[in-house]
Amino acid sequence: MQVREIMSSPAITVSPDAGIRSVASVMLEHHISGVPVVDAEGALLGAITELDLIARNAPVQEPTYLAVLSAVIPLNPREVREYREQLRQALAVNAGELMTEDVPVVSPDAGITEALELMLDPEAVMLPVIEDEKVIGVVTRTDLVRLIERLESAPDAEGA
Repeated sequence: MQVREIMSSPAITVSPDAGIRSVASVMLEHHISGVPVVDAEGALLGAITELDLIARNAPVQEPTYLAVLSAVIPLNPREVREYREQLRQALAVNAGELMTEDVPVVSPDAGITEALELMLDPEAVMLPVIEDEKVIGVVTRTDLVRLIERLESAPDAEGA
């Protein structure tokens, strides 16, 4: 079975200049937990998830520093990276600024097992489906659960 058989298409997308409120409205209106951000030609630029919207509005956690003479030294470099990411999200005013650029994608001709493996990542709420460098659909957790339900209710699955 191929991804094209279970993907949701056409994909609901937003442009990089869409405001944060608009992105949230689109997600609420369509009952989706993530949305691809695409350019005018439909090419994938990144994605925004519910977690991105929540993180944007969460309090920013400042890293712990050690003051030595006139220098301020961060105690944990990971905290500094997280702080910078939190600031980026908190200051975002549109989809292009809030989106995550490096998102996993899948081809419509890929097997379902590839989509299942990619969706094992807890942060992956949807996989943009890319064909000819354009987003043609998405595979969501709901699509995969729907497939699992179909497979589990198949006649040969009854005896399993």
